[in-house]
Amino acid sequence: MRNASYYIAIACGVLLAASGCGKGTVGPVPVESDTFKDNQYYQSLMGLNSVDKYAGFLKGLSPADRVKYINKSVEEGPPTQVAALKSVYEQFANDPNPEVAAAAKDALSKVPCKEELETLRKEELEKLKH
Repeated sequence: MRNASYYIAIACGVLLAASGCGKGTVGPVPVESDTFKDNQYYQSLMGLNSVDKYAGFLKGLSPADRVKYINKSVEEGPPTQVAALKSVYEQFANDPNPEVAAAAKDALSKVPCKEELETLRKEELEKLKH
């Protein structure tokens, strides 16, 4: 069994090394790129204090990007996440930029009420039981 693990480790190492051959150097992703911003967006929604991290992420963006990521959070996020981000949407509902304020108000209109949220949580628990 030890030999099999050894050969698997070597094969993985060779594959990793071979995949990088001939492609040149990989540099850092530019901070202004959509890829970088998307990574920051997804990281802000993970783990503890995600509400604060997401709010901080939005504050560091241009108004157009704020609109994009507010809309993205509502479109892609499950209802429980949208409900958790309600306080962030409230922060931006009075933004000086009218597009940002409109996106935040639209997001607030899509936050599920307490009854809907409880129903969704019960459904999720039932799925986990089965």
